Amino acid sequence: MIDILEYLTHSWLFWAILGVTVTIFFGFIALFAWILPRRATLNKPTEDKINTIAEKIEIIEKRLGNPIYVDGLPSAPPPVFDPFVKGVKLMIEYKWEEAIVEFRKSMKDAKTSQLVALYHLIGDCYYTQGELDLALENYNKSLTHAKEFNDKEGQTITLNNIGVVYLTSGDLDKATIFFEEGLKLDREMNRKKGIAAKLGNLGLIYQDKGDLEKALKYQEEALKISREIGYGQGEAQALDNIGIIYQISGYLEKALKCHDFALKINREIGDKEGVARSLNNFGLIFQDRGDLDKALAYQEDALKIDREIRNKEGEARSLNNLGLIFQDKGDLDKALRFHEEALKLNEKMGRKGGVAKQLTNLGLLYQTRGDVEKALKCFENALEKMREIGNKEGEAQNLCNLGVLYRTKGNLGKALEYHEDAWRIDKEIGNRRGEARALCNLGAIYQTKGEKEKALKYYEDALKIFTQIGAQKEIEKVKENIKRLKGE
Repeated sequence: MIDILEYLTHSWLFWAILGVTVTIFFGFIALFAWILPRRATLNKPTEDKINTIAEKIEIIEKRLGNPIYVDGLPSAPPPVFDPFVKGVKLMIEYKWEEAIVEFRKSMKDAKTSQLVALYHLIGDCYYTQGELDLALENYNKSLTHAKEFNDKEGQTITLNNIGVVYLTSGDLDKATIFFEEGLKLDREMNRKKGIAAKLGNLGLIYQDKGDLEKALKYQEEALKISREIGYGQGEAQALDNIGIIYQISGYLEKALKCHDFALKINREIGDKEGVARSLNNFGLIFQDRGDLDKALAYQEDALKIDREIRNKEGEARSLNNLGLIFQDKGDLDKALRFHEEALKLNEKMGRKGGVAKQLTNLGLLYQTRGDVEKALKCFENALEKMREIGNKEGEAQNLCNLGVLYRTKGNLGKALEYHEDAWRIDKEIGNRRGEARALCNLGAIYQTKGEKEKALKYYEDALKIFTQIGAQKEIEKVKENIKRLKGE
């Protein structure tokens, strides 16, 4: 028998097989040599995208003043990652509805913590527009998924934002529940930044409730933690909040020092949004002191920075504040121009809460000008929008504004109805300052009606609340009303 190996070696078949094998082997080497560098090149834009997204998220967080949760999304596969990237870019451009569409596309292939993050982002889009009910709906879905997947970071960040929604709507008791739950979770995980943020938000709640002593305690604790961990942004925010508390309490020099420290920190860390915010706070203090020219200079500086960094929310805030300054100066035409510009900007950004607030301010301006019908229309539109977005505090404020207008028109029955509705809402949400103002307005109506005993009772109830919350300006006004009523 012929040896097979010897046969193959001497045959054409052996050499053919060997040639094909060698060709395939070197072909694979060449193919990998071609693919690997190109694969690295293909991966590079993805890395660039991730870095770009991180920068954009930081911008959005500064604008919102709240943390954004994206855990799991930057490392997600293309079907989830690509729409997420588009959505974030659309948020930067204030295209909220289009951003929501992209985030919903990501959801089709998203899993576990990715779903937590996507529902959170959709909630952010609705919150920024002022759609508080839809924001809550999506934040709650995010929270449910976070608990299901034991995503504790997702839980605490979402708890914070649910609290912020209730704080924005004026439901202070519900806001407190969510901030305290988030604070407990942050302490369990030793998330210092989160602890500082929740303490700051609880401080804002007690500030709104009029308990300035407690508000100050929380803000000082937030400041201490921010300093311990070297969190400059949190430190500056806490200082600004402490400054606002001192301003409300009437300690304007102390307030100025706090804002000055905050301004220096914001400049050191290069936080231009923070710089503009601190300048705004300076402007408000000088306006409170009656130094309107200085107030104007600070607000103009803030506006310049906001426009430079394209911070539309900050720009709208500065325009609004400039309108209020010119209103105090008696230049109502200029005030009107600034308020109208702020209104258009809020409409362009799709910020329904901002639109409602500007309509309220325009109503107050028309009221000052004596244009009752225009003021009435503005307050009615603002009230409708506040109800639409679920902002209870804004609803009560505009009910009060309408009550004052109807009292001016001599329609005391309607005025009484509006003020009673406002009082009921303020009591329901725990807004003590608003409650006291409503009581004052009810006192004024009964005084006009000649029912002195009822009027006195309302004024005294209002005075009691104003005294408890340390609202010095209001205390003096109510005391003056009581003196006049008693004929002293």
